[in-house]
Amino acid sequence: MNFLQRFLLALRRRKPIIDLLRERNSASSSSLKKCLTASDLILYGVGSSVGAGIYSLIGVGAKEAGAGISLSFLFCGLACIFTSLAYSEFAARVPIAGSAYTFVYASFGEFAAWLVGWNLTLGYGVSSAVVARSWAQYLATFVGDCGGELPGWMTSVDIYGLPCNPLAPVVIMLCTLVLCVGVKESTKFNAMMTMMNLAVLSFVLAAGSTKVDAAENLTPFAPSGATGVAKGAGLVFFAYLGFDMVACLSEEVKDPQRNMPIGIIGSLLISMAIYTSLSVVIVGMAPVSVLGVDTPISNAFLANGCCSPDDLQLHNTGGFCLDCEAGSSLVSPLMFYGSKVINFGAMFGLTTATFTCLMGQPRIFFRMAKDGLLFQQFGVVNESGVPVFGTVVTGILISGIAFCVDLTTLANMISLGTLQVFTFVNAGVIVLRTSRPDVPLLIIVFSACILLASLSVKSELSDGLFVFLPLLLVGGAIACTVALISVPRARPPNSFKCPMVPVVPLCGIACNVYMMGSLDASDWLHIALWLALGMVIYFTYGIRNSVLRDKNNMLLGSDVVGGAGNENYASLTGAGAAAPLISGVAESSDSWYGEKGAGGGGKGSKSIFSF
Repeated sequence: MNFLQRFLLALRRRKPIIDLLRERNSASSSSLKKCLTASDLILYGVGSSVGAGIYSLIGVGAKEAGAGISLSFLFCGLACIFTSLAYSEFAARVPIAGSAYTFVYASFGEFAAWLVGWNLTLGYGVSSAVVARSWAQYLATFVGDCGGELPGWMTSVDIYGLPCNPLAPVVIMLCTLVLCVGVKESTKFNAMMTMMNLAVLSFVLAAGSTKVDAAENLTPFAPSGATGVAKGAGLVFFAYLGFDMVACLSEEVKDPQRNMPIGIIGSLLISMAIYTSLSVVIVGMAPVSVLGVDTPISNAFLANGCCSPDDLQLHNTGGFCLDCEAGSSLVSPLMFYGSKVINFGAMFGLTTATFTCLMGQPRIFFRMAKDGLLFQQFGVVNESGVPVFGTVVTGILISGIAFCVDLTTLANMISLGTLQVFTFVNAGVIVLRTSRPDVPLLIIVFSACILLASLSVKSELSDGLFVFLPLLLVGGAIACTVALISVPRARPPNSFKCPMVPVVPLCGIACNVYMMGSLDASDWLHIALWLALGMVIYFTYGIRNSVLRDKNNMLLGSDVVGGAGNENYASLTGAGAAAPLISGVAESSDSWYGEKGAGGGGKGSKSIFSF
């Protein structure tokens, strides 16, 4: 087979790789235990989302978007709805651990999947470290509320110029121990913590809404305009990573074709409603300067407990209204003591966020190990179906990161990596549901037009004579959309289907790429360095040990190619599955090229290529 033939075959490898993943997973002796239901998935997704995003990111995002942070959360949620539909199709079609890594593996191949999995490691692992530091801060505040005081070195110590937090690794290791017990036990723990967190947030919504001062705190609603809202959206986007984490559990779900879409979409809608409503209430309770970035919700309640609305505006630097004691001088005892309840409840929310991140990361490592891209120990599970080695290693590594990580520095980097992952998943659905090899190129051009349009708006090149530039770029994106709509369709899956392909996935790509363009150049530099490190690991270890590489030096595995029960692919190999052949490759999807006849298959006989 010459290079051109291999390349053309690579362009149409999606369906065989999906079958390869399914067969290899069902034949494996190391498989994860199927024990989760739709309600387990929804609680897992809500628990992983409604943690750092509520208790920390509202304050961080409000610095950029002001009261418009609620629009940032809403915009992120709407963008994620498009992406969640793509996730749901993949999760039902390929119910295998690995989430976006597995989905991209099935649609774009190994290298793109590795980069996506590497970004997921950033999203899961580093996010859990960031959340653990917030947990330590809330714990210190809660101990102070109870009349005690943690030693200063437990939450902040300077080591060679790094602001380290010795308490943050504690919650990481405690969650790791729970995860090693078993999947169902871990899910029960997560459900309990999530319900307690939701109870506290319900109190915040009910009590806080009585203290909203729209005239003072919600005006102007978006002081930095659309640019600030977009930047805020990029900053808080990783708060919606929860539905990706739900997809990580697909291999452990009963009836995944039904339950995975319910879990993914249901958890997203609930999280979006919580974020949008609570962000309006919290920002409406006090000036942004009072909220701060570490404990914005409790600060909003404490400020309203200690100060009148007039005092809040007069002392909007925050210090005066956040420094009072229990007694008759309190303006609102409910708000004052409510802040103590919030500090206590925040530990539940942040624990679930840390826990779910730690639960998802070993599943990514598990699938990478099954594909030969990581050490085999990561692909081993115990008798309870838990990847103990990957869980313990994850806990140790993340504990080290949590010791010296900083939320503000990494939030944009995590969001940028997550947006890239979501973009790949949307593109993957389009690729699997269409039938021309130039589809990826059209998607790239579409994404480039949206990205450049976002950059032109951000840099204000759309002013004056340059007003035509974003319009021209949007026109190019529309042209790509029309071209993609006209492409012949492959047969859709029998399980959950993303509606209106390619329009819905393209809407997801447009939202994700626009938010990527709103982030700073330093964030792009950081993510580029992160991906460069990932490529070093891939080319020094992964590519040499890949399962696909060992299968007749082709992109298809011997589990599928010429294997028993896979007659559709038998003609790819010669006798004894030896020399690979190209002619007459039958597929179970009616979307291929070639003229009907010898050596081909045409649309009538559903062949891939003929040479």
